Amino acid sequence: MKDSSLHFDVIIVGAGPAGSTCALALEHSGLKVAIIDKAVFPRDKICGDAIPTRVIKELKKINREYAEALLHFERKVTINRTRIVTSSGKDFIFHWKNETFNCMRKEFDNLLLNLARTKTRIFENTTVLSVSVKPDFVQLTTSTYRFTTSIVIGCDGAQSIIAKKQAGFMVDKKMYSAAVRTYLKDITEIKSGLNEVFFSKKYMPGYFWLFPVNNEYCNIGFGMLSETISKKKINLKKALLEIINEFPELKMRFTKVNLNNPIEGFGLPLSNCTAALSGNRFLLCGDAGSLIDPLSGDGIGNAMTSARIAANHVIHYFSENCFDAATNKDYDRAVYRELGKELRRN
Repeated sequence: MKDSSLHFDVIIVGAGPAGSTCALALEHSGLKVAIIDKAVFPRDKICGDAIPTRVIKELKKINREYAEALLHFERKVTINRTRIVTSSGKDFIFHWKNETFNCMRKEFDNLLLNLARTKTRIFENTTVLSVSVKPDFVQLTTSTYRFTTSIVIGCDGAQSIIAKKQAGFMVDKKMYSAAVRTYLKDITEIKSGLNEVFFSKKYMPGYFWLFPVNNEYCNIGFGMLSETISKKKINLKKALLEIINEFPELKMRFTKVNLNNPIEGFGLPLSNCTAALSGNRFLLCGDAGSLIDPLSGDGIGNAMTSARIAANHVIHYFSENCFDAATNKDYDRAVYRELGKELRRN
């Protein structure tokens, strides 16, 4: 190892939207903060690429300049309508009061991390191999470093090592969704500012999405509950292509499209507002805390909300010099108080 030990007041594991937001919210705290991520940014993140209104609101709460950076970011498209096509062919269009955006996660996540770089030590290409909570600190070991910290914040997604090792997270197929997505171009009749969602007769409950991410490409995907996938032995990649042929409109719009692009899958731990979000010297944010909205599938906005709340609580914990499980439960209550109404509407 390069150093026998590197100490930081706060270590954030995961440099996605939750991790970067938490670091941004801690920038004036006076605390020594580090982010550790196994990837090198910019990196791809398998997702639907829809950026909800909540993202702008959260950035404004931290620093209006960060919200302006996203609003002026050129590698995104503005969305103000969503079209829903039901399995029976009924067609609805919803107009949004507040604009939302679509942006490739490779671009969006990199933007947020770059905002955090000036105030935070970033360790990329660094995989956490073990986590050990001691009475007075947390030790994280990688192949290169041994880190110690007063508190660790798990922002490392659906496969979070912090959630698995410290919170005992296990996949519950009743509260877990799986999805696949790919990027395609040459789809006809793409309307500016419009996201489209189709519900298939054959693959219920689940939905197919078509989200434009720039002037050339659309993010198309399909997702459904893991319990259903397992029970019916559904191949999501095959289902994605079959749904295109199920709807005559889609079949026509995809006639010029090369459907041989790689189709990649990802998991979504859904919230039931009961998952533990903290313990002795650790907090969990976003997907690591199973905070994805079961109805909308939104995880980014909730991740950033939980990260801001985590930062506020960490600042308070340092003022009291207290990081035990009982104290950290205040964080759980604060997150579910702010997000619970939306997460329970399913």
